Amino acid sequence: MNYIQIRSTCEGDAARFRNMLNNPKKFRLLKGQPLQDTFPGEAAYRMSDEFPDNIALHDVLYNLDRQLIINERVRTFLEAEGVQHVEYLPIRVINHKDREVKERYFIANMLPLVDCIDQSKTRFEWNPLNDQQMMDVENLTLDENKIPANFKLLRLKYLPTVTLIHRELAMKMKEAKFRGFELEEISDYRWS
Repeated sequence: MNYIQIRSTCEGDAARFRNMLNNPKKFRLLKGQPLQDTFPGEAAYRMSDEFPDNIALHDVLYNLDRQLIINERVRTFLEAEGVQHVEYLPIRVINHKDREVKERYFIANMLPLVDCIDQSKTRFEWNPLNDQQMMDVENLTLDENKIPANFKLLRLKYLPTVTLIHRELAMKMKEAKFRGFELEEISDYRWS
């Protein structure tokens, strides 16, 4: 497989964030549509009060929305690697004292969602509340022939909170020693 799942982690003293604030239409981030012109400037993630000692800001931020939130360093890296089909939405990051941090962060909004799940090999049920989303997924399997060749970073149609990264790019991110993310084989994916 050429693709692997990338997701944020909350290891050690890493700051943890709950859900996005100040964006009543945040569900649009799950649609794989351009948002650059309509994304609210006041949208923010605030450090969770449940973890008052976790204040370290890593390159990728852990959040309950499962968005890929990256700092300027990661954005520069991705752009230098020729990653396309991503818009970088500026997001405010608020610390425990309700102050905005100086470091710039972005939500990587991958466009569009890619319909590449092999439904004949993946075990799943359709979400009864949203017939465009899968649930109870096991043995997630991709048909990589349906992934355009120039997509190095993407999200899945029917599982829009899953972010995939081309294995070669993932290894370069590891070598660059970015903090705050982990990689997982697609076949190990489980979500109810």
